[in-house]
Amino acid sequence: MMRALLEEYFDSVHWFSLVIYEPRFRPKLDSIKDGLAYSSQKSFLLLLSTVVGMGAWYKSHRKDVDPDFPGEDWHAWSQSLVQGAGSQLAELMDQSTISSVQTCILLGSYYVYHGKPNLSFALLGATIRTAQAIGLHRQPLRGDPHYVEERKRVWWTIYTWDRFASITYGRPIGINEKDCNTHHPIDVCESPYFRGTNPPEADLTICYSSYQRELNKLYLIASPIIETIFGMRAVGPNERPSGPQYTDQITHVTEKLWAWRRHLPPHLLLDMAADCSMDQSRTARVHQLQALSLQLTFDNLLIIFNRPLIAKQVDHLIRTQPESGHGNALSPASLTNTESPFHAVHESSPLNRSHMSSTEQWWDAALRTSKVTELPRLSQLATDSHLVAFLAINLFNSAIVMAVLALSDPLSDRAQEVKRTITRIFRLQELLGKKTQLSMQSNAVLKDVIQMLLRREADAIFGESDVTRSHTGTAQMSVEDTLRLPTQLPPSGHNRQQQSTVDSMQRVHESMASVQRVFPAALDSVSRDDSAYVPQRGTNDGGMNHLPSEHNDWTNASTGGFNLEGELDWISDENGVDVTGNGLYWFWDSVWNEPQF
Repeated sequence: MMRALLEEYFDSVHWFSLVIYEPRFRPKLDSIKDGLAYSSQKSFLLLLSTVVGMGAWYKSHRKDVDPDFPGEDWHAWSQSLVQGAGSQLAELMDQSTISSVQTCILLGSYYVYHGKPNLSFALLGATIRTAQAIGLHRQPLRGDPHYVEERKRVWWTIYTWDRFASITYGRPIGINEKDCNTHHPIDVCESPYFRGTNPPEADLTICYSSYQRELNKLYLIASPIIETIFGMRAVGPNERPSGPQYTDQITHVTEKLWAWRRHLPPHLLLDMAADCSMDQSRTARVHQLQALSLQLTFDNLLIIFNRPLIAKQVDHLIRTQPESGHGNALSPASLTNTESPFHAVHESSPLNRSHMSSTEQWWDAALRTSKVTELPRLSQLATDSHLVAFLAINLFNSAIVMAVLALSDPLSDRAQEVKRTITRIFRLQELLGKKTQLSMQSNAVLKDVIQMLLRREADAIFGESDVTRSHTGTAQMSVEDTLRLPTQLPPSGHNRQQQSTVDSMQRVHESMASVQRVFPAALDSVSRDDSAYVPQRGTNDGGMNHLPSEHNDWTNASTGGFNLEGELDWISDENGVDVTGNGLYWFWDSVWNEPQF
């Protein structure tokens, strides 16, 4: 049974998170096959318990029944094994061995995807310190090649976890690259077969490690921007990333990101026009899933990098546009020529793509992520693996980006495309919700976003704009002028009094503000009783605009929210400390219910 679950682990988890090193793991496994172990092997036994427990988790979701174990309760095994290892975290961290570090990495990965994100974040910090205590951040000068390779693999797994966590939680990075000199892992072929009776292809091995090396490179390129956005240099609205220096930095890093993508090995470059074949080999399946993971990471980095630039553009427009009543009347022709915030996906070279506008980068990255819903067999493989929650979060993020742009131009052809795409994402998230609570949370928000999009579309169809009335006054418009009016919503509310031109970026800004209101906003520092409210800064009521307390089960971890002044919203605790973060995923429930197994 253990060997069957080890094979499940390699199929579902190992290709995505290369925590263990098979050439060293297998001899340790064989050393305890008689059922006996030395006390010094306890950290390996806890690692084995975690590995097998995670294998049992994914095996419990397989539709096909293992003929060797037809009535086995894999769900119960998963709970027992993972919880057993997790109950000894303190001892694991005190042992300071490679096996203990590997166990902490896997438990942290499991917790972040299955219901305990705060514990995962705290465990990351402890894992970094434990790894540094045994020198994993330093390249060994000598030693057995397999031992050296295992150390490199474990350290770089921690490094990518640290960068992912910084983006996810919106917090500063925990590893300073200047303190590390560990080399990248080399290509090593590993066998995913463990059962006693091996299939005919058991002599085949798979090279998993080229994926890890490319993921390392991707985060190394992105690291300066991650540090700028989420580090201590961006702790308030007056210090957030902006200005020509950040713009130049983004352009430079974006060019390097596209260069990285151009030089990917062919087996790790995702072809979004072709789904998986029905009879593909195990190796091809692994590499296609790894290509999907790299593509999702790449596009989400582009999304998070360009969000501060869009905020800066919005701020600039509001500061420079004249207030209402100072001339510059609008004509139907000028309205008709208003540029849509949607841009076609340019079929230009990747280098040219790096110079596209922030809105174009946003749209293209979100659109590429959403294309996964048009690859059903690849999506099925992803949902059956450790990629399931990562896919769910990224799909949700892409849906929010597209919804923002659709809300800014609700009758455009692109907006109709967005509705179809979000429909597919919503349906897939409903299915994924059975495997990860992140999908359940995201769909609760997507329902409100979809309703908002439909209402905005109706407003654009039936509403009569103040802009039209200001142009025509009491005079009747001609048929020609009427038909030349744009099918776009004018600015509303507070913005209607601030500007006399309809600008595409301003519509994007309004859409951001609208979508932000859909996200429940509650903090651990706010009482969760029926009278609890969350104050929002920058509104017309002097900062005392409140949200109803029924949303208090959520923590909105995004300083990407915009108030009607075009500034980033910052929510502070009673000591004036920003507690919202600047997370990529824009939503975290800080106190989830028990994970659904």
